[in-house]
Amino acid sequence: MLGHILGGLTNAAAAEELLSSIADEALLMRVKSAADENAVTPGIYVAATVRQLLDYGTEEVWLDLVGKMANSPQPGAAALQAILARAFPAPSEQSCCGHEGHGQPKPVRRSS
Repeated sequence: MLGHILGGLTNAAAAEELLSSIADEALLMRVKSAADENAVTPGIYVAATVRQLLDYGTEEVWLDLVGKMANSPQPGAAALQAILARAFPAPSEQSCCGHEGHGQPKPVRRSS
């Protein structure tokens, strides 16, 4: 199940579809704003950002994800929301210096 969820979030078309079906308005706005700043579609931005999170996530990230899945009646939805919340934190959840998660590379701009 986790492999299917992760595969969906790292595919641009699937990521955009999943995002529109489970994300709240604030998360959608953060994603759209970040995608616009990087001149890519929201799906491409989500896929690239989630891929970075998965590639460079610490044990804490993985333990949090598995814990949320284990404690939910809907583990798939819980996993998606946990991954998106980590990848696109609300402004109040950012670090003390205002940057999102230190050590997390930003997706590279796509050339035109």
